Amino acid sequence: MNLFLVTSPFQYICALEAKAYFKTKNNILFLVNQPQEPGLSQQNKLIDKNEWDHIVTTERSNRSINVPRAIRKIKKLAADKPLQHFFYAEYTGWRTKLILKNLRIEKEIYFDDGTLTLVDYEQYVKPKIPFHRPRLIQDRIVSLFGCRPIGYLEQSDRLEVFTIFELTDPVHKVHKNQLTELKKKYNFPCLYNENAPVGFIGQGAVGDKYQRSVQEYVSDLTGFIHSQNRPVIYFPHRTESETVRKAVSQIPRLEYHFSEYPLEIELVDKQIKLSALIGLRSTVHFTASLLYKDIKLYCISTTNESMASRRKERIKILQDALGRLGVETI
Repeated sequence: MNLFLVTSPFQYICALEAKAYFKTKNNILFLVNQPQEPGLSQQNKLIDKNEWDHIVTTERSNRSINVPRAIRKIKKLAADKPLQHFFYAEYTGWRTKLILKNLRIEKEIYFDDGTLTLVDYEQYVKPKIPFHRPRLIQDRIVSLFGCRPIGYLEQSDRLEVFTIFELTDPVHKVHKNQLTELKKKYNFPCLYNENAPVGFIGQGAVGDKYQRSVQEYVSDLTGFIHSQNRPVIYFPHRTESETVRKAVSQIPRLEYHFSEYPLEIELVDKQIKLSALIGLRSTVHFTASLLYKDIKLYCISTTNESMASRRKERIKILQDALGRLGVETI
């Protein structure tokens, strides 16, 4: 039996690719539901129950209770036998580590969680950093619900990687995700038109702590629109708040597009022609290079001297990867 932990629509796309690539049978989808729109609608549009032998769902709240409950269900489905594979995208995620601590697993496959994969691989996976994040109350609740607290967890020597990215000097066995199943399903025609609008990829976490404020985001976006001599279509991030949506929607000369699917699928599903796709170090830069080879891709630079060194390091990892991909920074 095989277990796939999925917490986002993009992860679900990668999970389907991994299921086909590794030719797994008797598959359990452990789905962590999206907390809000448009992520919830995208999740519901994407997921086909017929693709899975079993589906175990949980909410994001009360995870000290809900995740142990889900683990008990998975153990019952597996009849207490070891899982052949455990596929997951959040390497440093608490849910991931609790599963690793409490289920017997023969092989781990780490797949993509967007561009975070590039950063986490360099900072945590490649150096094999152990996981140690003790939480007294949380650990006690986990124990009460029948699970062992994570404690101190070393990286498994049975870890492999399934990724769309070109990792530099990897120290694990790497399987390349070419998005083959997605290509088969949608056939991805040419959507490039030099006279078409520019697509702008919305940023996540705007207005959150330590992130750009809504006012700064709107100001930067307004300035970008004024620099263009053609219309701009704005594709919101699935986690975009209502506050950001209202502010962005009021920007002149901007068309706010309500996406039913992740952008990789939305463009072909709605046959949206573009002259370029522009964003801030987005996963779409990488997936579009595989799926929409004719559309020009650009990345907006935001590095400044006031940034913390760790954030600068993360940005450099992504900028270097985009440079290797041939994405021009503006």
